[in-house]
Formats: sequence, C-alpha cells, structure tokens
Amino acid sequence: MDTRDTFRHNVLTSGHRACSGCGEAMAARMVADLIGPQAVYVNATGCLQVFTTHNQQSSWQAPWIHSVFGNAAAVAAGVDAALRARGEETPVIVQAGDGGTFDIGLQCLSGMIERNHDVLFICYDNEAYMNTGVQRSSSTPHAVRTTTSPPGRISEGKHHLKKDLISIVAAHRMPYAATATVAYFPTSRPRWTRPWR
Repeated sequence: MDTRDTFRHNVLTSGHRACSGCGEAMAARMVADLIGPQAVYVNATGCLQVFTTHNQQSSWQAPWIHSVFGNAAAVAAGVDAALRARGEETPVIVQAGDGGTFDIGLQCLSGMIERNHDVLFICYDNEAYMNTGVQRSSSTPHAVRTTTSPPGRISEGKHHLKKDLISIVAAHRMPYAATATVAYFPTSRPRWTRPWR
C-alpha cells in the first residue's frame, strides 16, 4: 500500500485492462479508495472482473471473490453470514454490472435485501451487456440501438422501458438505497460509515 497519500489505498491498482476513460474503472477505484483494503470484495462476472483479473493476475489488493454472473448477492450474503458467525465486522462489497443486477442477478439481490444482510451492493450500470457485444439488457433505455435491438423498418430499437431498479430495491423497505455518478469525485477522503446501520 502506498502510504504517501492517505486518500489512495491502492486496493484496485494500476495495470488493469480497462478501456481508457472507463467510468466503471473510475467508480471501482473510488469505491476501493473510500472503503479500503479491510473489506471483502465480491465481483460478478462482467467487465470489471474481466479487466481487473486476467490469466492468474489480479489488480485487487484485498480479499476478492469472483462469483458467476447471477449470484454475487448470494455469495456476499454467505460471506456476511460467515463473518457474523465469527463475530467480525468486516465490510462486504458486491460489484456487478447491469446484466448481473437488473437481469440475471435480480432474484439473489432480492433475497439478500429481504434477509437484511450487511452488504453494500454496487451496480455499475452501463445500460447494455458491453463486454459481450453490446446486447440489450433490461437497463437499456427505450428505443436504444444495440446488437440485439437494431433499429430499422420494423423496429425502433429496444421496445421496452428501462427497468426502474431503484424503485424495486426501495420496495423491499430496506434502510438505505441510493444512486450516484462518477462525474463528481470527492476531493478528500470522507470517513467511511455504513448509512444503513
């Protein structure tokens, strides 16, 4: 860990394979800097997993678990239950894309929330399945062109509206839910607190 700058924990180190200017890479780095290395990071299959771990190498300098596409919330719930059983208060962070959250992982996410696990779930929503060819997801906005919803004489693009995931999450009556953007990075390191506890 680089101790010259207390804001940078370097939990997600440089040298990963993200595209230049990738918003997900910036957000993951910001999350890792704010939470620090004393956490367990669970990562669903998706862009973040692909560009931070490659061929037995990892850019993560903290406990990191790769789950399959749809069960990151279930894996995190298990990690949380194990840590609670041991009497540990280690933060558990899930990072998943819109495919692993809005679509394939929604059932596991709902169960994790309903059981009130002490997990911070972060969905990086780029509004399509980007690393497999830009296919539509349920987070893709209405009428947007993707490889699986092309516009033309018969179709205007995606036929359905974007799924309102934050309302679905809030309907679970959970203590805390929020949306954020990478457009406004903090200029100093805020104290990490769990607003939902």
